[in-house]
Amino acid sequence: MSDEAESATPPQASHPPSGEGRVQVVGTAHVSADSVEEVERTIEEERPDIVAVELDEGRYQQMQGEAGQDLEARDLLRGNTVFQFLAYWMLSYVQARLGERFDIQPGADMKAAIDTAEELGIGVALVDRNIQVTIQRFWARMTFIEKVKMVGSLFLGLFGFGGEPQEEFDMEDITDADVVTAMIEEFRRFSPGGAEALIDERDAFIAHKLLALREQGYHVVATVGAGHREGIEGYLENPETLPPMESLVGTHSKRWFSPVKLLGYLFTVGFLVFFFLLIMAGVNDTFLLKLFGAWFLFNGVLAFSLAKIAGARWTSAGVGGAVAWLTSVNPLLAPGWFAGYMELRHRSVDIGDIGKLNEIMSDEETPIRDLIGQMFDVPLFRLIMVVALTNIGSMIASFLFPFTVLPWLAPEIGGVSGVLDQLIAGAENSAELIWELVT
Repeated sequence: MSDEAESATPPQASHPPSGEGRVQVVGTAHVSADSVEEVERTIEEERPDIVAVELDEGRYQQMQGEAGQDLEARDLLRGNTVFQFLAYWMLSYVQARLGERFDIQPGADMKAAIDTAEELGIGVALVDRNIQVTIQRFWARMTFIEKVKMVGSLFLGLFGFGGEPQEEFDMEDITDADVVTAMIEEFRRFSPGGAEALIDERDAFIAHKLLALREQGYHVVATVGAGHREGIEGYLENPETLPPMESLVGTHSKRWFSPVKLLGYLFTVGFLVFFFLLIMAGVNDTFLLKLFGAWFLFNGVLAFSLAKIAGARWTSAGVGGAVAWLTSVNPLLAPGWFAGYMELRHRSVDIGDIGKLNEIMSDEETPIRDLIGQMFDVPLFRLIMVVALTNIGSMIASFLFPFTVLPWLAPEIGGVSGVLDQLIAGAENSAELIWELVT
């Protein structure tokens, strides 16, 4: 996903500032008909210079029916792009199901604000942070366990949106301050880092934009989700508490340490040490070539096979299989990225696919097998599965190799016990060489 710097979207003001600037924040539920009426009524009564909405340029274009934002092939090689799409899908799915429950299109409040402003000749300002940046930072802030839970809940409906509502509540509750606070705190308990990126940082970002408009003398009515209202108003009252804008834009650098990365590095070290000790033990080159060839083929075949099961093209599966052995040499590389890169050269994927997936998942009558088939027809889902299953195939091969393929090759040097003897001999020879160099 894009990590380009944020740029302010200038308001399309139809006239200059009216005098002393002020901002009125309207907190809405994005799936509430009552919120739509409140937004329209407030704008018509206040007749502000600017109507600010909780949207970025990409979401605004989608709302206006313009082309969605494509996923670029080169972005996939950055590593977490597909997983960020999963995060965006999760958030979109929950909102879509709420919209279905209350029979209103998600985002209707923002659209009402824009439409009303245009009808009255009032300028519109897009004041939210780029959704791609938000999702990237959201994903980076979450722990591995939180990510597993979130992705699992997407497919298993653990949030209770997969069937009939487990509990009834009024739409008015969603915009009630106490209820909103409770919902935010619940999410904060689930993922403190994720809540910071998704809620707190955006409160500050939007407040920066609104303060800039206020300082220019504009009278602004800002339409934002109810969960953001308290934080934004706090910053508007106390601008000195705002974090620097520079800390809210751009993408997070990846953490140098995580349990998954540590496991990957240990596996890499083990892989390299294994071959190094065999070389130091004087094992003949023919056996080493056979061993590496078996490693290459075993990884390649499993990665290729699972990629094809996911519906990858022959070329995509072939590339994923060809580089699968590299996963053990460098844990920062994954064959699924390369398979996905090849897929994207022939298949268009954009954010609009998430809406199609939400529609499919909302179908409670079609058998699951048919629903899965329909989901595979959506380019984004097929891409996610190609990337995921290619990686899984390589991981399975890496962990099974010592227990399946190695014993089959080992008789050439005395069986598994012979391999262990050669590793010990290699360690002894290495120690002797180091001792000679030191002394």
